[in-house]
Amino acid sequence: MLGRTLEHLGTQMYKRRDVALAELVANAWDAGATEVRIDIPLPDVYSTAVSEIVVTDNGIGMSADQVDEDYLVIGRNRRAAGQEAPLQRPVMGRKGVGKLAGFGLGRRMRVVTWRDGVSTSIELDGQALKADEGKSKNLEVLGTLAAVPDNAPFPHGTRIGMSTLKHKTPPNIDALHQALARRFSRRVVGEMAIQINDEPLRELALALVTREPSSGEEIEQVDSDNPDSLIEYWAGFSKTVLPAELQGFTILVNGKTAQAPPYFFGVEGTASGQHGTKYLTGVISADYLDAGDDDDSDRISTDRQEVDWEDDATQALKKWGAALTRKLLRDRLTKREDQAEKSVLDDASLKLRLNALDSPSQIKARSFIRSLGKTEAEAEKILALSDTIIQAFEYRQFHDYIAELDAASEDPEELAKAVTYIQGWRALESRALLEVIKGRLEIVEKFYSMIVNDAPETAPRVGADNIHDLIGRYPWLLNPDWQVLSEEKTISKQLREWGAEDIEQDDNTRYDFLALEGGGTTIVVEIKRGAHDATLDDLQRLERYIGKLGLGEQDIAGVFITGNGYSLQPQMARFWLEREDIQLLRWADIHAQVSRHYSHYKAILEGDVQSDQFSRKEREVTMTRSVVQVNNSYRTPAERKEGLGPQDH
Repeated sequence: MLGRTLEHLGTQMYKRRDVALAELVANAWDAGATEVRIDIPLPDVYSTAVSEIVVTDNGIGMSADQVDEDYLVIGRNRRAAGQEAPLQRPVMGRKGVGKLAGFGLGRRMRVVTWRDGVSTSIELDGQALKADEGKSKNLEVLGTLAAVPDNAPFPHGTRIGMSTLKHKTPPNIDALHQALARRFSRRVVGEMAIQINDEPLRELALALVTREPSSGEEIEQVDSDNPDSLIEYWAGFSKTVLPAELQGFTILVNGKTAQAPPYFFGVEGTASGQHGTKYLTGVISADYLDAGDDDDSDRISTDRQEVDWEDDATQALKKWGAALTRKLLRDRLTKREDQAEKSVLDDASLKLRLNALDSPSQIKARSFIRSLGKTEAEAEKILALSDTIIQAFEYRQFHDYIAELDAASEDPEELAKAVTYIQGWRALESRALLEVIKGRLEIVEKFYSMIVNDAPETAPRVGADNIHDLIGRYPWLLNPDWQVLSEEKTISKQLREWGAEDIEQDDNTRYDFLALEGGGTTIVVEIKRGAHDATLDDLQRLERYIGKLGLGEQDIAGVFITGNGYSLQPQMARFWLEREDIQLLRWADIHAQVSRHYSHYKAILEGDVQSDQFSRKEREVTMTRSVVQVNNSYRTPAERKEGLGPQDH
């Protein structure tokens, strides 16, 4: 034994319990066993010092000479030596090192094998068999010959017991059932009964929602130039995420694992629907990969965990497997997209709302909904997320939300997260309200800034910023409780519209605004720029308007708004301030009042897209963006002809 050869071939190669046990079970297969019993210590009694793991089979057993000349020879190629497995079975073993798998479980191995009435026993101490690095030494393994005891479980067979166990934690019996069931083909399990603690090896309990083929296996030739390159396979998708050891493909050669999962032929990072890899499982039997006897034809790693995919003989299988994996993931993706869209169309309410969108919005919303199908969300969640997506398009003026969803749509999981975030925090409703309120506050602040900076009352030239046009765009600036009826109309024209008959002569003077107060009073509004101090003439002009318009409406009052104040004598000022039919205000008062008044946005808060209030706010957002972005309130003649902007009543 040279240096640390034993450690590298046994301890290091078979660190995992399931890998080591699978190797010992494979040896039983090659020995012609029809029954293998694995005894594992239970967690409540597990002890590394005293517990033992035992594998017993009813294979042909070995004579003392076979133990000496075959079993104890490391690296012996039984195929090259012409040794065939009993029962005309395909030989799993080839490299002659699987016997060392027991050292991956325990530091000591006791091998008892019997046939023809003679039992041969040997003990192997891993520590005693080791040599220093780079050194070699001759070791004598003593054996014992005896008659087969009466309590031997089988007429012939082998029993291997591992003690002084290496793993500090007790074995997971359920996981061992699953791992071993995955590592051997149905033929092996059918011809050789495997038991763990007297319980038959459990079949893999896979709740598959799709399987290809629906039962049994498909047979294909993967290399058109090699008629022997026949494989059998099945693949399917589970309903829930699979454990890592069940994800992807297991490749079996001669009934035993040659490529351990998870394995996806290298396409998992680039294939469409790659999220589905967590749900994909399948088995491929490719015996042709290990049909030779010589070492050059050996394409499987010693620990049976990986196929040599660099070998020319494996390239056809790799190419075929990559194409199959891509197709499976792509087909699943399409089905989930179809199911997501169908679930929305099957919901009468969602279908109605989706169909109410304009055509481009419908197309984009459907694409988002289909993208949700690429995630692993349950149907109920997809419906909830779809509701939020449709709502995003119903708030069609808030394009930044659509842009955010569009940016995330390339990654379905990110899209679902984005929609969930919007949904969870009612962000759409909040964003809608924020857009309107923020816009109004910006307009109010612009309004106030214009007053402070003495902006002109009316436009001195085409395109100039002015107070009158700003109020014309946003009549609620005067008082959110008023309904502003008209602007800059002559007294005579207004009276005629009201049907007044006693007009002695035309009066072509114009009021600034005419509003209706909540109590039914008609309000004549006169405004002056911020730096203007209202004079007695200004107030008397308003008084004349009230008097003349009183011919058409009995309940008339007036409001005068200016910036700094009123240039009146104290006694005169007191007179005007005490009048019930005229109110004297400053722009600062208007600013404070409108800033507080936003309780009427119920349609926005409730997401009632059919409400007239909602439509008005929608149009207002578009208009506000235009005014704020260009910092100009000027209206074109066409816009003035359209009339007053949206109001809250």
